[in-house]
Amino acid sequence: MTKTNEWQNAGPGEEVQSNVSTLKKPNIPLGNFTINDFLLLVCILIWALNSPFVKIALEEIAPLAVSQLRVTLAAVVSLAILVFRERSFYIAWRHLPLVCLAALMGITTNQITFIYALSNTSASAISLLYAASPLFSTLLAALIFGERVKRSYFFGLPLALVGVVMIILTAPNASLDGNVLGNLLAVVMAFSWAAYTVLLQPLLKYYSPLRLSACCFAIGSLFLIPFSFSQVLTLGDKPVSLVAWLILGFSAILAMVLTNVIWYSGVKKLGVSRTVYYTYLQPFFGVIAAAILLSELIVPWQILGGMLVIGSLLIYRLTK
Repeated sequence: MTKTNEWQNAGPGEEVQSNVSTLKKPNIPLGNFTINDFLLLVCILIWALNSPFVKIALEEIAPLAVSQLRVTLAAVVSLAILVFRERSFYIAWRHLPLVCLAALMGITTNQITFIYALSNTSASAISLLYAASPLFSTLLAALIFGERVKRSYFFGLPLALVGVVMIILTAPNASLDGNVLGNLLAVVMAFSWAAYTVLLQPLLKYYSPLRLSACCFAIGSLFLIPFSFSQVLTLGDKPVSLVAWLILGFSAILAMVLTNVIWYSGVKKLGVSRTVYYTYLQPFFGVIAAAILLSELIVPWQILGGMLVIGSLLIYRLTK
């Protein structure tokens, strides 16, 4: 039986012995590129589309009501898929504290800070500040689990940051003079996602990405109720358009359920540092999404910034 089959067929709470190098070994190599890298690009593209979509939904639905609906729907869908595929959503008691902490950080805290950052400051500021997420992830992975980071990461890092700044600051009417609270919330949002990514990494030896995501969605949605309850009650005050409901469906099923599975499959196969590096591509795709959905102008400096981001990614990926 292969390592993959052992992991897939392990019973509830069973430990499949596997060292770190096995967990990070890429599969289906395409040169120095793998199917996991491709899926992470798809993941980033979906997230780039998610922000302008959610911005549209906020015109009709209260912020925390949007978050609660998204997370609850994501929990229901992912749990249904989990029961169908694995016939169990069991998590060992000894792992529950870590799962709950991850859910609190990556679902509840992340959703609250994301939705209010989006409501209180510019999308450009959020995108720029979210670029700090890989820095947090790399630092946490190194401090907590001793994960080794290639030296090329630190050569490509300044290039990526310059590219992100160029993409954001050269956008028409872009400014970081937005609401201070919104900017601070965006920083917390970036840290919460980084913590979520790192905290669940050791549990990937025991559970599938789908099981971890489904359980975190369910727990995170429960943690969110005390904050969102009053706003959810306002949903009946005025009619919500079909477009807004469709956006919530896209945001929950694709931008949360699908991308979480892809993201943690990347963490399992590629490691934290390599996976989170794809975060630098999100501003580039975000500019394109904004141009398509919101008719925003793309300027040459933004294209150059996007090339710098992609160049920094290639430096990290193609060097040892």
